[in-house]
Amino acid sequence: MNESSPIRVSLIVPCCNEARVLEQFIERVGAVVDGLPGYAFEFVFIDDGSTDDTWAKLCRAAEDRSAFLLVRLSRNFGHQRALVAGLDFCTGDQGIILDADLQDPPELIPEILSRLGEGYDVVHTVRRDRRVDTPFKRFSARLMYGFLQRWVLPELPRNAGLYKGFSRRALEALRQYRERVRFLRGLFATLGFRQTRVTYVRESRQGGRSKYGLRSMVRLARDAVVSNSVLPLRLGLYLGLLILCAWPLLAGVGLARWWMGALGTPALWVLAALVWGFAGLILVMLGFIGEYLKCIVLEVKQRPLYIVEEVRNITD
Repeated sequence: MNESSPIRVSLIVPCCNEARVLEQFIERVGAVVDGLPGYAFEFVFIDDGSTDDTWAKLCRAAEDRSAFLLVRLSRNFGHQRALVAGLDFCTGDQGIILDADLQDPPELIPEILSRLGEGYDVVHTVRRDRRVDTPFKRFSARLMYGFLQRWVLPELPRNAGLYKGFSRRALEALRQYRERVRFLRGLFATLGFRQTRVTYVRESRQGGRSKYGLRSMVRLARDAVVSNSVLPLRLGLYLGLLILCAWPLLAGVGLARWWMGALGTPALWVLAALVWGFAGLILVMLGFIGEYLKCIVLEVKQRPLYIVEEVRNITD
């Protein structure tokens, strides 16, 4: 690339019913990127099945600013797959993922680009604190990150969301992952290459509501586990071996107490407890096996990760 040529940067922004905050978002991001000479920015907006006038506002905004790539999906495919669409369509030498709700401050973009310019391939942004989250959200996030780091993804930075910067070679590596059940934060963390972190204070939402409620958080944690680890299946094996090893001891104690006449009617309760415990263990492990079988079925079907309804590429 010619030394005088600007570095092309793709800003990837998934949107779902963000009409209330889009104008403010574009204004703030525009003020940041306009103050960065030496870079040519491409705005890649993915409308993930919005039911408000998000798409109309994006089209109007594209009339006032060049280098807009607007991708409209045929329905809501979810945050993770909308980001996959953005990663597939972007063309920059570097890329940055950020949400449109302004919780991730666009003013951090210069620092992310500075780190990429130092030769890093992935820049994670790590929240310094989670004061803007509810107590339950803080507790569940601490629990999830602690579990994932300890048992599933030790490379995963704690409190790092999907506000990230990445190089072209990191993007090309990431595009090779085409699984249907995915946890993008984990994929970025396990890419390898040179990675670094920058910290920031997350702001309150400027509009709309969070797309990650309790059900979505549980689903995300489940996908993170089953797409990156076989720990639940091994856990069943370990528990099964422990119970099998303890069974002769329990049987011996029961026989001894029966022989001494100390085991009467309570034996029925002991038997019921054992049956109940084994039934619960079997059902739990069948549930884990079902989750993995579901992943296998989704991968075997090879359905598209997303379906595009419309694309508008405004470059002038």
